[in-house]
Amino acid sequence: MTDINTHGYTMKNGRHAGLLITRVPISYLKWMVCSKHSEARYAQAELDRRGTVTPDLDVSGHAVDRASLNCLDLWRKTRNQDEGLHAWLIRMSQDALANGKPKRGKTAHAGMLFAFERDGVWPVLKTVMRDTHDSA
Repeated sequence: MTDINTHGYTMKNGRHAGLLITRVPISYLKWMVCSKHSEARYAQAELDRRGTVTPDLDVSGHAVDRASLNCLDLWRKTRNQDEGLHAWLIRMSQDALANGKPKRGKTAHAGMLFAFERDGVWPVLKTVMRDTHDSA
């Protein structure tokens, strides 16, 4: 948490130069923080003001759709109390990144194959599927 007051602060440079920081999209503020943009302190202050958490990873809508179609039984068996599909998928993805094993260009973990895009600021889960050749 930072002590910077972002009310009335105007972006000095970059894609949103001249725009009030309170009008800058969250995705851009997150990028500013992670890339150490010259105004990253202000971006973090604005994210804090909005109550936004910078993730360790992102989950695509496609990955949520695939999980809902192919992995609901695993979700039911392994979810925490009051944990929805999206929150479960984030937790499982973080576990896969930390403990998964490479398999056919994906990451195998907990009976699933996770396809991550890793060329951005943080990993993005692009899709998830059942590991039909899981020996566990």
